[in-house]
Amino acid sequence: MFCAKFVTEDPNLIVSGGWDKNVKIWDVRTAQCVRGIIGPYIAGDTIDVHDGFILTGQHQQNRQLQLWYLSNGELAEDIPFDEKLPSASPVQLYTTQFQKNTFDLIVAGGSGSNEVKIFDGDSFFEPCYRIYNLSRACFSADFSNSGEMFAIGGGDGVIRVFDVTKER
Repeated sequence: MFCAKFVTEDPNLIVSGGWDKNVKIWDVRTAQCVRGIIGPYIAGDTIDVHDGFILTGQHQQNRQLQLWYLSNGELAEDIPFDEKLPSASPVQLYTTQFQKNTFDLIVAGGSGSNEVKIFDGDSFFEPCYRIYNLSRACFSADFSNSGEMFAIGGGDGVIRVFDVTKER
């Protein structure tokens, strides 16, 4: 297992995933898996949960970002990674996260072309910003609690911090 996240809306649930291409929803009251999703190849901190949706980032060369319904485990949407801001080569994800506080954005990064993209929820999660030409893979990303900044870190040993400004 590479990732586990508590479900904010129901603190009795935990979502986990790993290399076995199984995302599982666990109930801590019974210590049992109550639902499963078959498919996402999780190889890092690439699961997040918000408002009834599970976000998964796959360490694969296609269908990297997906949204799933927490209620039934069905696929809600593939989020095209390269449709608007194409990468030099396929990005295999090690990190994904919803923006904290407003949940308007998604950050996702990984290896392949060693880059990070920001996806805007106001435009159906189209990529709106790209950080590329990193010398090594991005292994970690996190939004600040206010959602006004995000940080990325990776194999080059550098932490980079960015301000988030969204024009309205």
